[in-house]
Amino acid sequence: MQIEWWLLGILGLLFLVAYLLGRLHGRKPSDIPTDLIDLYKGVQELPQKVLQVIQGSINPQKGRMAELLTYAELRLDYDRIIPLGWPIDFIGIKNNERIDFIEVKSGVAHLLTDEEKHIKNLIAAGKVNFRLIKVTEDEVQRFVSARKEER
Repeated sequence: MQIEWWLLGILGLLFLVAYLLGRLHGRKPSDIPTDLIDLYKGVQELPQKVLQVIQGSINPQKGRMAELLTYAELRLDYDRIIPLGWPIDFIGIKNNERIDFIEVKSGVAHLLTDEEKHIKNLIAAGKVNFRLIKVTEDEVQRFVSARKEER
């Protein structure tokens, strides 16, 4: 009877993997580093729009991770982060200091699209404004009434 060493090796490896998975599964939550738990909780608290921004990334795996990590870091630098998704990923607001348009790029190239370049040039040229649009209660009521009539 000849021993199949490669078969014994595979079986041994399978037993080792099963043993390690059993040990990992049996860990108490107190054994898991708290910074991982905090990161997980932070991810669970992300606004729905941020998750949509992450899901809509061109390079799904790298883009999602880059935007998620960036969002987590940006929360420390800004008082408010507003996820946009396209063509700019985020707007960061630091009260009494600045407002930043933030585009996240992953990978080697870090190239902006033509639309992103155009927005960057408009910002650099100072062509950024604040618009206040006032809508009266009558205008809202007319809009609601017109929508009801369409149905």
